[in-house]
Amino acid sequence: MPKFEQRFSLDAMQDEFTIWTQIVKPSLRLPPNVLDICLHGFTEVLNNVIDHSQGKSVTIRGQQADASTIFEIEDDGVGVFGRLRAYFAFDSDIHALIELVKGKLTVAPQAHTGEGLFFSSKMFDQFIIESGELSVSFAENECEVRNIACRQGTLIRMEIANNSARTTKQVFDQFCGGENYAFNKTRFFLTLAAFEGSLVSRSQAKRVAARFEKFGEVELDFASVESIGQGFADELLRVWPLTHPQTKLLVTNANDAVLMMVGHIKGRQDLPQIVEEQQPEDEDVRNSPRR
Repeated sequence: MPKFEQRFSLDAMQDEFTIWTQIVKPSLRLPPNVLDICLHGFTEVLNNVIDHSQGKSVTIRGQQADASTIFEIEDDGVGVFGRLRAYFAFDSDIHALIELVKGKLTVAPQAHTGEGLFFSSKMFDQFIIESGELSVSFAENECEVRNIACRQGTLIRMEIANNSARTTKQVFDQFCGGENYAFNKTRFFLTLAAFEGSLVSRSQAKRVAARFEKFGEVELDFASVESIGQGFADELLRVWPLTHPQTKLLVTNANDAVLMMVGHIKGRQDLPQIVEEQQPEDEDVRNSPRR
């Protein structure tokens, strides 16, 4: 697939599926599972631009190289973080990002589920969002956020290996289940909260836990977090679960320092503690520290 770049007026643009079927898909030569992932991510992202960006134009870029396929979708609208800030009255772009990453967040609940970017970011080998002064990258089940020069609108970049064995079903199965195949699990990367400063206060923990009650299980991924404070740990891992026993919190990828503080909080038997179900030893590896 030769590299292509095409700009569209959003006022005159056809729907995202037409763009996919007429412009993008005919040039791709990919296994069915990878093609399905590209279809899902491309159409979800472009539909978000059409419905939410409030921009005038969108630029689409793509290339299938020898090893991987890459798409970029860039609009000139208000920006994804700016749109969320205005609608939900979040106090910063990082606050908007913290909520977006959890899933089930949309400015148009009548027409959208708030699942599109969440699942798309898990399907690709790398999924990057740039807007305002923030860039966030999801890759290999990790999340990295950094400051950038201010960008108008939003740029989303998606890349996947042409020989990837991943399927859309595998990704949905990670976070959905039950009779109704409900989106009932999420993963939150604590590096996002740590971007604002060391994780020490109860107010930071309350921000992290906001809307966790919408899920039955939340994985708290502490990869790259060096330490947490006593107040933060107590609020997140003892106080919040006491009032939300229907939501299970799982600590993963924590280093020794974080695990020590977790143990300190959960070891306070003089304080109310939520009763946790015992896991078989061979299932407890998820809670082991990352070396």
